[in-house]
Amino acid sequence: MPVIHIETFKSDDEKKADLAAEITKLFCDKMSLKPEQIHIVFDEYESNNWATGGKLWSRM
Repeated sequence: MPVIHIETFKSDDEKKADLAAEITKLFCDKMSLKPEQIHIVFDEYESNNWATGGKLWSRM
């Protein structure tokens, strides 16, 4: 029963649904699992709460 955590910027539900479907299919194919065995959790952040190279993404 894999639980997949995805940390990302806020996104619309359609994009997350597409990504969840693709990731689920990949895990089913590669690990011989059933879709109902796979759990995906999206942790979403505002761009002002994420920094790379010392710079906030909201200022890039």
